[in-house]
Amino acid sequence: MNIILEMKISIYKALINKKVSLLFLFFCLVHYSNSQTFTDVTSSSGIVDLIDTVSDPIIARVYGGGASVVDFDKDGDLDFFVGTNFGKPSQLYRNNGNGQFQEVASTLGITNSNRVRVGLWFDYDGDELLDLVLVGDCFKVSSGCVDKVDIFLYKQTESGMFTEINNSGLDFNGKYNGVTLRERVVGGIASADINNDGWLDVLVTVWGAEATLFINNGNGTFSDISISSDLGQESMFRWQPVFHDFNRDGYIDVYINVDFDANELWSNNGDNTFTNIAASVGADSSFNEMGMTLGDYDNDGDLDIYSTNISRVEDGEVNLRHNILLRNDWANNSLSFTEVSNEPAINVGASGWDWGTTFFDANNDGYIDLATTNGWPQEEWSPDESKLWLNVDGILFSDISESASFNDLWEAASLLAFDMDRDGDLDLLQSMKLNTGDAKGARLYQNNYSAGVNPNNYLVVRPRLDGSNHFAIGAKVTATFNGISNIRLITAGTSHFGQEPAEAFFGIGTSNLVDEIKIEWPDNTETIVTDINANQVITISKSGILSIDEKSLIDKMSVYPNPVKDILNIETNIELKEIEIFNVLGQKVLMDFNNKKINVSSLISGTYFIKINDVADSITKTIRFIKR
Repeated sequence: MNIILEMKISIYKALINKKVSLLFLFFCLVHYSNSQTFTDVTSSSGIVDLIDTVSDPIIARVYGGGASVVDFDKDGDLDFFVGTNFGKPSQLYRNNGNGQFQEVASTLGITNSNRVRVGLWFDYDGDELLDLVLVGDCFKVSSGCVDKVDIFLYKQTESGMFTEINNSGLDFNGKYNGVTLRERVVGGIASADINNDGWLDVLVTVWGAEATLFINNGNGTFSDISISSDLGQESMFRWQPVFHDFNRDGYIDVYINVDFDANELWSNNGDNTFTNIAASVGADSSFNEMGMTLGDYDNDGDLDIYSTNISRVEDGEVNLRHNILLRNDWANNSLSFTEVSNEPAINVGASGWDWGTTFFDANNDGYIDLATTNGWPQEEWSPDESKLWLNVDGILFSDISESASFNDLWEAASLLAFDMDRDGDLDLLQSMKLNTGDAKGARLYQNNYSAGVNPNNYLVVRPRLDGSNHFAIGAKVTATFNGISNIRLITAGTSHFGQEPAEAFFGIGTSNLVDEIKIEWPDNTETIVTDINANQVITISKSGILSIDEKSLIDKMSVYPNPVKDILNIETNIELKEIEIFNVLGQKVLMDFNNKKINVSSLISGTYFIKINDVADSITKTIRFIKR
């Protein structure tokens, strides 16, 4: 038995018998299981100055701007966008694939120099290209700002350029321009398919006003259904929203952090209306929640909620505020949460004035860890360190911020996890506020875990759909290995003013094989793939694996010989248009047109799926065959 396993067993016994202090337990855990470190590689990665320190960069100085991570150019490497204040164009960093980033926003047509609080990537028109929506506000701006909250849409074209779209219906039409006691700030933005029509809708929250919900009409336009949906009825101080089907009824719900008042969990009624059920399920904390992340920290099969807050004691305060960790206690087809952040073994409640946050597996052990970024520009609140807690078997969280070198004193907004160099561990990105002596809009922290001795293994799954929701926003991906099941949610909008990539990163410990990948798609169907090798990035689609639609078949269709060595014949009297062949991972490996004899000699031996489409696009059949 190795020393770490022996230590874990003794710790569990001690917890049960209450014979050892938690402080000592945490010390032992850090000493024996932690070799985690991060390195600030901002300057060496090509990140250039963004914040204008000469004028009054109010967006950067107070609440900051956000960051969003995607693979916008489909080259396999993850890129990111950062917003800014008046007079300075925002930044889009293209990943060159070698740990270097190149700023390309203006070069590609994103020239907006208005204030941009947050940018969100989503495919609004169903062409399988990521488009960009920007939202900004006039908070504390004295002149030159017309609309107090404004929104801009940039469409990505086939050439990779972006063009601004002005007639999509994504328009607030001056609804936020009225005089109020408090000024309005963009609270957050998220996207999901709320009515299961295959098209992505958009929710924008505004701190100090009502929210706006745009329904996607499926023709390149949107309609504002804020009032009729009940999401836009009441002014609140809302921050970040996150979409997920919490009650498992097949419709996407939305959880929203609220400042000064109770948080909201809006249950989707299935008819473009929502009902706030937060109080009935224990999700109505009324502190000052701001950033948010979802993750299954205890690997029990449901997604828990962590929200950042203000956690220092102020004079005269009775009900002490703190970050909240809502443990999801789903049971008997019923949703409920228990707040556990300050339980002795958890202890992730008090860390300062927090903003962005993320659940991510920092050491690939199969248990998601937790990080926050902090800062508020008042003398009594500075300096304020970022935090990193190591998750030990879903039972303990240990603060390893200092030993892992993720304890910076920067004032920042969003915090996102992504593998920027595809080396098999998750790095961190902070979007920056105004900091003395620094004008960067973002900072990058490279995770050094994969470069250590005998690092744990990993697997990255990219679920992809044909058509309007190509990037499978709303999908839930489950990886099962060594008797452990991990869940990841594919979202568009998380953290604080943030977005993480549409892929699922799994740390899988010492396992060399993932026993099963299950994808629960946004349309409530499932795809299951088994026996996946570790340490790779795979793409899984429905059409190449389990999409066998016998109902649409109106003529007999088959393939022979099966197994096949060289030529695969398609037997049918239907005129064919397109033939695609996928491997068991859903990756397209061969394509042909108008041909009933397909040369498969170049394929390696194994199981494949051939997808056959007719000329009228009315018949589709997927047939399994074996290549000898």
